[in-house]
Amino acid sequence: MTADLRLYLVTDPGTDGLDDVVAAAVAGGVTCVQVRDKHATTQALADRAGALRTLLPPGVAVIVDDDVEAARSADGLHVGADDVAPSVARAALGPGAVIGWSINHLDQLGDDTQLAACDYVAVSPVWATATKPDASAPFGLPGVRAVADRLAGRLPLVAIGGIDRDRAADVIRAGAGGVAVVSAICAAPDPRAAAEHLRRVVDAALGETVVPR
Repeated sequence: MTADLRLYLVTDPGTDGLDDVVAAAVAGGVTCVQVRDKHATTQALADRAGALRTLLPPGVAVIVDDDVEAARSADGLHVGADDVAPSVARAALGPGAVIGWSINHLDQLGDDTQLAACDYVAVSPVWATATKPDASAPFGLPGVRAVADRLAGRLPLVAIGGIDRDRAADVIRAGAGGVAVVSAICAAPDPRAAAEHLRRVVDAALGETVVPR
């Protein structure tokens, strides 16, 4: 499938009623969901991804973080610099899977083999974030611009790390085609309202017409 990456929700395993939060966020405008839990078993990740795949509309991609086998129950896989290589993931999951790759330095964009295996690239983190305290040094907005320039439109670019509704437009204007968030939605008192606001901000920054909901 082709994933719509404009508003990309990364799940927080500590969120109470996670399925309800995700469903509300999608109703508010989230376009893609990543199931992330570094401490879960493969079976638990597969079960969670499968449940969300059943719950959510077909056009909303469900992506699993860093577990090739669990990703077979979803629409695709997201990998980072210390995970399995995108080319290995592509070979395992086939041409129909959505494969995303988080980079933490510009030199990674010189690996054409890995880029060819990807459907999108994520720049991570843009700013420091409490949800991933062991992340590499933040890119900042200049780093997002540099990555976008290097990609030159070859692949969609998603920005993640410290992004909220006050920063989302700046990231899009720096060259990202979508924003990924965790706490901006998962920790919000009203996840649907938080998603609606973020979606309006992102769509406006992309120069698009907001989809009525």
